[in-house]
Amino acid sequence: MNTPHHKPPCRILHTADLHIAFPEDKACRSLEAVVNLAIKSRADLMLIAGDLFDHNRIEEKVLEFVREQFRRLPIPITVLPGNHDCLVPGSVYSKTEFWEDCRNLHVFRSAETLDLPYLDVSIRGKPIDTHYGDVRPLEDMPPVKHDGAWNIVMAHGYFVGTESPLFPSYHITEEDIARTESDYVALGHVPVFRCVCDSPAAYYSGSPSLTGTSALVDLDERTGVRVTRVAI
Repeated sequence: MNTPHHKPPCRILHTADLHIAFPEDKACRSLEAVVNLAIKSRADLMLIAGDLFDHNRIEEKVLEFVREQFRRLPIPITVLPGNHDCLVPGSVYSKTEFWEDCRNLHVFRSAETLDLPYLDVSIRGKPIDTHYGDVRPLEDMPPVKHDGAWNIVMAHGYFVGTESPLFPSYHITEEDIARTESDYVALGHVPVFRCVCDSPAAYYSGSPSLTGTSALVDLDERTGVRVTRVAI
């Protein structure tokens, strides 16, 4: 007889759209505050769902500051390139040796799955890798693994419901979210905290730099998924 698989509770700090650009700008202070929150809240994992940087022409001094902040955290950090820090040749993420020096950091460089077995978590993400064409953030994602782990998806784009889309690209629909078969969808691109879907739970965390928010996500088999707006 098979023994039921029980997932341990997991606390996630979900953030996005910091738009770091220059040394000691507001976005740098926001990143420091987000890291402080992750430490204070005892998060198990941090997700950055796009636009960590405002553009790809980032000075070395700024990159070093970001790396120093990430080194303060003893937990996994996952970064999904968005439309501002798009994963194109020569992007801020092309300095592979720089980012690989942060051993707890994973940058999504393709549509892929990151497994964290010690947390019983599986994370899927597809980076924005072009400035052109009709980009669909949740299309061609890796298939879900039905292995009993917490299933997380990261995406950077506009949720479009019944209203007419304001922009011609980066669309995310309710059907796209349902197809992920996930426990939680961490969204970026819209700077305000917002729930766009209850089942599965899909939220924008808001921007620490622009609107002063992030999201704490508690995954628990007994209580389900609980998402809390947190002021930064």
